[in-house]
Amino acid sequence: MISFDNIDQHSRWYDFFMKYLSAAHNHVYYRNFFIIHPENIPPKGTPTFVIANHQNGMMDAMAILHTMYKDGRQPVFIARGDIFKKDAVARVLRFLKILPVYRNRDGGRDDIKKDLAIFNRAARVLKKGGTLVIFPEAGHQSGHYMSTFKKGFSRIAFAAEEMNDFKLGVQILPLNIHYSNYFNFQSDLMVTCGEPFTYDEFFDLYKESPNQAYLALNEKARARVKEMTPDIDIPEYYNEIEALTHIMTEPLLRHKGLKPRFLPNQKDAAMTIIAAIRQLREDDPSRFTNLMDDTRQYTSLLQKTGLHHWVINRKISVPKLIGRIFLMLLTLPLFLFGYLNNFLPVWLTQRLTNKVKDPMMHSTFQYSIGTAFTFPVWYIILLVVVSLLTHHFWIGLIYIALAGITGILNVHYKRALRKLGNVFRALRMKNSEAYQMLCILNKTIIGTMEGMLY
Repeated sequence: MISFDNIDQHSRWYDFFMKYLSAAHNHVYYRNFFIIHPENIPPKGTPTFVIANHQNGMMDAMAILHTMYKDGRQPVFIARGDIFKKDAVARVLRFLKILPVYRNRDGGRDDIKKDLAIFNRAARVLKKGGTLVIFPEAGHQSGHYMSTFKKGFSRIAFAAEEMNDFKLGVQILPLNIHYSNYFNFQSDLMVTCGEPFTYDEFFDLYKESPNQAYLALNEKARARVKEMTPDIDIPEYYNEIEALTHIMTEPLLRHKGLKPRFLPNQKDAAMTIIAAIRQLREDDPSRFTNLMDDTRQYTSLLQKTGLHHWVINRKISVPKLIGRIFLMLLTLPLFLFGYLNNFLPVWLTQRLTNKVKDPMMHSTFQYSIGTAFTFPVWYIILLVVVSLLTHHFWIGLIYIALAGITGILNVHYKRALRKLGNVFRALRMKNSEAYQMLCILNKTIIGTMEGMLY
């Protein structure tokens, strides 16, 4: 049995690896990493309990870690206990300062009995002025919606205060984690830090009825996270509402004179759009139903035709199109260089990632296996081989630098190529019945949404 007694003890090896992982996470895997309102993070040494929405496997934990790590603190995380069953994995997770908590579906009664000791151990982290992190939903969600909060979070929070005669003053810090894309390398990530809060108003209730106090704290905490989250809380129309956020985000931001490619703006726009749709459902149910029906038909047609919504009703400038083709031909040699020099680590990372059944864990494997391990090892091999062949170490350095830069450019080149292909597909289908129907539905949907938003 692995001991978790000193899990919150400062580790120099942890510091060393975190500096490396931080560089790979913040500057390579993600194109942009935004931390909004970092001034809300309590000072190091303050008993801090971090809570957040959970969508994207261990990448959510990495996002929080690199948000909280700037002052050198080493947060202790709480994760589901079933991932600790193999001893070798458990040792790695222990090094990463992760505590196991067992749910009914994760193990037998013996495992669940261990939770009390783990809860007390977690509470002691707070007692010592440490930072504790938990995802109260107790499982990642495959989309922009929030599940209910489980009692483990509130049990630990109250246990920490009870250990200190309710005078510890734990600060609960709500966070929202938001991605421009869950799966794509070189996408954008943002973490919004809400205002920390205490829960002393529930202490008397806890002394009389702990379960009622757990529920009250969960409700307060969930509300704080939800107010920062684009929460699509109408599950029967989830796909349609998500599609409408994609369709309307850019027009709404351009109408407001804001940058449409800036992720914080995109998140704010998504929340505005979701709120407007929710209000429409209350005020005019029949109009809401028509909007959902039109959107469902529109997205179905897009899928059948292979078109993206941004090419529908879009005026295509022939000079710009020719210029884009010329630019892509001009940069083709860079693409080929990047493709050839990165083929093996890309292929290996994709092969291993595709074996993972849960798609919301794919980016975790792409980052941990690819960005943090496979690519660095491959570039070291390239450095050695090129240096030996040329008898110049500096030529090897230049070579791997070019391989890395063109490897990243290669990702964006492929995306640009897919967009160009979509433009040509739209031109080819311009007179088809399906395209004409898409244009009609596009105008109807946008007209309805503009009337709600502007």
